Amino acid sequence: MADLIDLKRIRHLVFLGEELHFSRAAERANLSQTAFSRSIQALEAELGVRLFDRDTRSVALTAAGRQLLARARELLSSASRLSAEANHIAHAEGGELNFGAGMMAANLYLQDALTTLRQRLPKLMVKVEVNHWHHLIQHLDQEQIEFFVAYTNEPMSDPRFAVTPLPAQPASIFCRRDHPLAQQQTPITRLQLAAYPWSSVRASDTLPAQLRAGLDLPAGTPVPLALSCNDLSLLRETTLASDALLFTWRAWLEPDLYSGALVDLAGRLQPALPPLNLTCAIVCHAGRSLSPIARQAIELIQASAQRLAGG
Repeated sequence: MADLIDLKRIRHLVFLGEELHFSRAAERANLSQTAFSRSIQALEAELGVRLFDRDTRSVALTAAGRQLLARARELLSSASRLSAEANHIAHAEGGELNFGAGMMAANLYLQDALTTLRQRLPKLMVKVEVNHWHHLIQHLDQEQIEFFVAYTNEPMSDPRFAVTPLPAQPASIFCRRDHPLAQQQTPITRLQLAAYPWSSVRASDTLPAQLRAGLDLPAGTPVPLALSCNDLSLLRETTLASDALLFTWRAWLEPDLYSGALVDLAGRLQPALPPLNLTCAIVCHAGRSLSPIARQAIELIQASAQRLAGG
């Protein structure tokens, strides 16, 4: 085996491992299919193992290929971080940062954090993937982002990832000011809430069950989640124009609550609800060093979360 590994060929391994199709992988590598095939063959010869089983119709990773694909991604990520750190040292005002954010995190934390980061590094290029955490963890696993910050309402026990919770943010149940429940003069019961459709930022399939548990509704009482999406404008507009109840964090609705366009129902419930909170977390690869820019970004996000929590 050669002492030096060609990173281009390692990248070709990753492309083919993800596409399992020579033509598409070659296109990603900006090579002809013949040249790309020669690169894979040369890598197999260098490593002394067969990475792919292929015939005229299909391509499949061998057992060795599956094992080395994960290592290849780690190697490319390490090389990328090395390049980024060198660039950061050589050009303190620049560099590139790729990370992910859930809708809640993007709304709460990123404006202040990125504003400060750009002030420190005026030539910094930032690429933020805003998505549901299930998608973000795939991007992290594929080394497309260095870390992500998102609402995660499910336990993450995968030892490959390190999870750092941020301070919880107040949440509640909201409706338009002309909603029947908002106009009701008597206290609202929890069963009344279940009689209306609900909306929420996209979370998980277990959200209705979690809401039912949080409201302490009788077993079997449905919580009709009628709209789940990652578009805050759409959630707001449909809440203002319908009898839907919106479950979400409070901060992004403050202007509508101040103007009276939306009403917080939690305080009108009898018996009263326990405090409702939503928590984001920062997720990165366990046991790996982040780039200096990523470390700065995470520190700023944590500081923003602490300010919002009053810490």
